Amino acid sequence: MKSDMFIIIPCHIEGSYKDIKEIEKDEYSELYIKNLNKTSKSELVDRVSNSFERLYLGEYNLKILSDDYKETLEEKTIINQCKVKMFLTGCERTKLSVITIAICDFNGNPTSVLDQVTREELVIYTDKLLYLEDFLFEKFGIIKNGEAKTCLIQSEKSKDEDILYYMACETNDSDLVETQIISDKYKDLALDNLAVYDFSDIYVSESVVYQVIHDKDKQAKMQYESLLIFIVELLVMKLSAIYRTNNKVQKALEEDEGINVKQYETLSNEFANTLSIWQINIYRYKGAQTIANRISERFEIDKVRNNYRENDDLLQNIIDTRNVKNSITESKILFVVAILLFIRDLYSIIKNVYLFFAESQEFSPGDIFSSLTSVFFIIIVVVIYFGRNVRIKGRNK
Repeated sequence: MKSDMFIIIPCHIEGSYKDIKEIEKDEYSELYIKNLNKTSKSELVDRVSNSFERLYLGEYNLKILSDDYKETLEEKTIINQCKVKMFLTGCERTKLSVITIAICDFNGNPTSVLDQVTREELVIYTDKLLYLEDFLFEKFGIIKNGEAKTCLIQSEKSKDEDILYYMACETNDSDLVETQIISDKYKDLALDNLAVYDFSDIYVSESVVYQVIHDKDKQAKMQYESLLIFIVELLVMKLSAIYRTNNKVQKALEEDEGINVKQYETLSNEFANTLSIWQINIYRYKGAQTIANRISERFEIDKVRNNYRENDDLLQNIIDTRNVKNSITESKILFVVAILLFIRDLYSIIKNVYLFFAESQEFSPGDIFSSLTSVFFIIIVVVIYFGRNVRIKGRNK
């Protein structure tokens, strides 16, 4: 049975999407982008749909690998290959994007592809073998920043045992071990139809959306596919926003880069800049909102976002602690300087008093005022130092 597979990958760019040159469209890519744009415009509010631009990035060879373990990419066994078309949906303002790899009328085993997606071992061949992540960066400057999701679409429903492997995103033709999925979790997912409309059945797990479209007309099928793809695109765009910032936060935590408040604000503003796609009222129709909510729950987007929040809180605490330590150090330095100034001025006062009583020099009012001012300043510094230490100790208790 033939399948259409759409592998949707969260990405971002540090430069500009305007620098990426679109490949001349063929008939399929023209129709694909037309349908996605039309669906997006009709289903999403303008402030969201108008922020996205879709580009065709060309046709490439995808090498499907065995799940056997090898040290290098060149040693891995290629069990199948197919032509794929690559599309970009990007937002210039946020620098976020998703890459969609479309595999049309795939005659091979879809579980081998799903397994390769979850193992993050998608391989593109041009003049050499390259992992998809390296290919995207070398050719387009696009940075893959998280786990891909796959839309697997068929015109007839697969056997129940195959759907279990779809839900688990594991190959049913492993070269490592012979297994049979018996998990109640995946059995339940394979039976839980999340569809809102009657033109298809939809089953969803953490990494895949399996859709069975009942209408066999090719044009109608593409339109129904676009209704699902645009929703998954937007959900993966949300994941891209989280992954991009969370990856930077995790790097700062793991490598102890000494991130400062200004750099932290930059990270926070980066994520805050994506809030438009998080609004609950971005879908025009309740049906699209309902299916989006259901898929979002299965994709565990809230869980991923909570992980980012936890890391963000930890990084903020580290920055606060570092600032307190720096403040204590600065206070100590200031205190030492104040003591030195006090000793200097005390010596000057004693010297002037001695000379005055020894009638060797006059003690002018200006000298008295200057000395008292210095002493007063030193007292203020000392009070500030001890007051700050008391507040810090109180905060740490």
